Formats: sequence, C-alpha cells, structure tokens
Amino acid sequence: MKQLIHGISLFLVLLTFGFGATRSDINAIEAAERIRFLSQKIAKDYLYLYARPKRHDIFGEISDMMVDLNKALSVLSSSTKDKDTRDLLKYLQYNKESIEKLLQDTITKASALQMLDYSEVLLEGAKLITEKHRYSFNAEEAMLMQIKKTEFLIERLGKFYMLSSLGVLSPTNQSKMKESARLFEESLHIIQKYQYPAALQKEKKQLSLFWKFGQYSLAHAYDIFVPNLLNTTGNHFEKLLAKYARYHSKSQ
Repeated sequence: MKQLIHGISLFLVLLTFGFGATRSDINAIEAAERIRFLSQKIAKDYLYLYARPKRHDIFGEISDMMVDLNKALSVLSSSTKDKDTRDLLKYLQYNKESIEKLLQDTITKASALQMLDYSEVLLEGAKLITEKHRYSFNAEEAMLMQIKKTEFLIERLGKFYMLSSLGVLSPTNQSKMKESARLFEESLHIIQKYQYPAALQKEKKQLSLFWKFGQYSLAHAYDIFVPNLLNTTGNHFEKLLAKYARYHSKSQ
C-alpha cells in the first residue's frame, strides 16, 4: 500500500500541466470531481458500516457507489490519450480493485484503515488529473464546482469525524480534518455571498445553522451516537446542496 501511495506522489513530479481545454478535458474534470467525492463517501460509509455492521442497506449503497466509481474511471479512460494520465489511471484502477476485494471480506479495524489509505490514493489521483485538464469556468460553472467542492468536503469531514469517534484518528489525519473544516467554512461563506432567488436565499440559513449544530453535536455527543449523527448530518447537507447544484446547472 505504501508503495502505491509513493507511486502516486511521484506523479506530482512527472505530470506536466496543459492548457486549452477541449470537451474531453471537461469530461475528464467532471469525472475526476466525481471520483474525489466518491473516494471520501465510500470510505466514510465503510467506517460507518464498521461501527454498525448490521446496516446492510449501507453496504448496498457502497456497492452502488462502486459502480459509479467504475463509470467515472471509464469516462476518464475514454477522455484522454495523455500517457501520464493513462499511466495514473492504471494506479487508480488497481486501487479500485483493491477496494472491491475489501468489500468481499468481513470488515475489521485493519480493513477500515486500509480503506482510509485507498480513499486518499483515489483523492490524490483525481486531484492530479484535474490539474492536468485545466479549464476556465464561467461564473455559473465556477459556482457549480464550488457546490461540488462543498459536497466533497462534507464527506471528507465525515470520514475524519468517523475515525475520531472510532478512536483511530492519527495526528496527521487530525490535521487534515482541521484543514477540511477550514476549507468547508470558506466554501460555505462563498455560497452565502451569492445572490440566489428568494427561496434558495432562505435555505442558505439552514446551511449555516446546521453546520453550527453539527459542530456542537459532534463535539459533545457520546461516541456511541456519533456514527448515526454523522450519517444524518452528511445526508442532510447533501440534500440542501443538491438544490443549489440544480440551480447552477440550469443557469449555465
């Protein structure tokens, strides 16, 4: 696993950034963003399943997300002929197959930590591909991407909070959690500043209030209740953010 992570790090040096986006670049960016989101949500839900092994419905949701992940990787494969990107995709495909193997076995603390590593590899790979296929977004596209970033961050935060509730949050991941919280608050601030139609303007208050409630609850809840709270919090945020994503999609 460490060799795989080190291999991903090497691509930071090997990849060269390109400009002059095409439709294929846009497709690649969208697929990479989807992988970023799925990398965190799959890991968060897997950790939730570790805490609540009888939640067979969650396993079904993870299985559906793995299908979604495979589709995103296929889109990337068909969207680029760049050798470096295609080499990177081989790592991500191997990583995806490793996750599939984990899902075939009983969840243990060791497998939960493996899933954490795999999620970070997928994330790093998706980030590199996004950098490789740069694109200048217009105002509405930029806000849609901001919403997608916020969705990603709430899942990333959920993953780290879940680790904390299970008592396996390392100092490194604690730092990542704090950084994710900072970025999430920045993202919420950008959404708050945008002038939406009246109905969506009112719902912006829910985003801020629910985040404050979530922070307080997570800081004070007993560990036994945290997994359920995290799952409910993430789902509620996703439903709220989906309304803003639909608005920007229609406005392009």
